Amino acid sequence: MRQLFTISGRYATTEDISVSPQTSGLSWNTRLKGFGICLLVGSVLGIVAVIVYFAGGNLSGFAILYSFAVIFSLGSTFFLMGPMNQLKKMFDSSRFIATIIFLICVVMTLVSAIAIKISILVLLFVILQMLALLWYTLSYIPYARDAIKTCCRGLIR
Repeated sequence: MRQLFTISGRYATTEDISVSPQTSGLSWNTRLKGFGICLLVGSVLGIVAVIVYFAGGNLSGFAILYSFAVIFSLGSTFFLMGPMNQLKKMFDSSRFIATIIFLICVVMTLVSAIAIKISILVLLFVILQMLALLWYTLSYIPYARDAIKTCCRGLIR
């Protein structure tokens, strides 16, 4: 039985839910390719979003491209862990609030850029989207959120 060394310093067997083959029927090689392609598309969209903003000052175009970049990048992990396992992890009690805020901010970024067309709202939701994604991502790093909270408390005092 193969074992993987995890960040926490313990060994996890390949039967662990986070690394076991999913019922999707995709081979590990296919899943890695899907992950890489989605991550590449997300990265390219993110770079194009920045170029669109700095080249033309188009905040709405930036917001739309950036939102889709984040969606593709986050969606890439569905290939690695499987959609249901990823959704379970996203809506775990430790990530639930960050996930909901992130998803609401993605939707509101798109709505404010496409329908409402108010630049300050677009900017606000892009910033909130970034912060929610950061908070969500930190939940995967042991004690990272606690360290950030401690630093922020120190800055406030």
